[in-house]
Amino acid sequence: MGKRKIGKVKLYGEIYPYSENSAAEFITRFDAACKDVDEMEVLVHTQGGDVMEGTLIYNHIKGCGIPVNVVIVGVSCSMGTIIMMAASKVYMCENSYLMVHAPQGGCFGTAAMMEKAAKGLRGMEKNFKKVYAAKTGKTEKEIEDLLVGDNWFTAQEAAEAKLIDGIVAPIATDVTQSAEELKTQTPTALYHRFSACLDKADSNNHKNESKMDKEGLIKDLGLTGVTAQSTEEEIEAAIKTKLAAEKQRADDAERTNKEAEAKRITDAVNMAIDSKKIVAEQKELYVGIGKKTGYDSLVAVLGGIKPAPSLVDVTRGGAQAHAGTRSDWKWEQWQKEDPRGLEAMSKDDPEKFKALYEGAFK
Repeated sequence: MGKRKIGKVKLYGEIYPYSENSAAEFITRFDAACKDVDEMEVLVHTQGGDVMEGTLIYNHIKGCGIPVNVVIVGVSCSMGTIIMMAASKVYMCENSYLMVHAPQGGCFGTAAMMEKAAKGLRGMEKNFKKVYAAKTGKTEKEIEDLLVGDNWFTAQEAAEAKLIDGIVAPIATDVTQSAEELKTQTPTALYHRFSACLDKADSNNHKNESKMDKEGLIKDLGLTGVTAQSTEEEIEAAIKTKLAAEKQRADDAERTNKEAEAKRITDAVNMAIDSKKIVAEQKELYVGIGKKTGYDSLVAVLGGIKPAPSLVDVTRGGAQAHAGTRSDWKWEQWQKEDPRGLEAMSKDDPEKFKALYEGAFK
């Protein structure tokens, strides 16, 4: 029996629409690496991100049809810990970390709008409990404590909690974090700390490796302009060039993401104006709400606003509302007290209108 072919793909960075880690972008990379292999390995280093994008990634990994192993090489936080649960096996580098918490979101508006947003978050939280319970063998009730606050796990703690299946040797060897430090650490800060050490590990490995290791480094990083015969300084320069290009790409993606988000917010507000939910004078206010709380929260706010009724609807509604209390009014009283209601009656109840008219003038 031949050696099993393993495809590899990275999930490094935040998971958001219009970024290199959007569901569409990741799935494209994943499917390309899946071709003609027996199993997949996903290297994960992420602060988490959008629940909807992450759910699509989770479902794609779950249904890919071949074994998938996840290796946490730095940190896996928030939605990253849900995505990893789609794998057949989950491994952590000895010095990597997990962070589990409940789904989070924001809302601006009435109490009813906030209740709707809270209902959505509770639904997501329920799904999270099911996923963690299935992996750990615990009940959903036992999982509840995992979703209170930010809960950090070392590799050993994660293994004991049955969140992972095993521990492997570290890649970034310069990261150490005490339990007390973890309590005050943010996912983003720890992510960047690991990123720096992973870059340093690449550089140190390069300095101590043989010709064959140089070739592997050049191939894995896609370096150009250098060969296995190049000096260490030349390869270091190529790595720096590559990293600078990747940073520029990330910056461009972030800018594109922000521009796309701004357009989505503006389009949503314009649509609300067109559908008479808000007036044009409120556009700046609602665009500001979208920028502060995000597109999804803005849509939730706008979704709870009913379109303003037309003048005709108001007039007709008024006439109908008062019909029961004005059954004994004569023509003169209608003309004096509610002439618009009388006008609406000529269309809505012509028989009654005719009777009033004839009673007054015949």
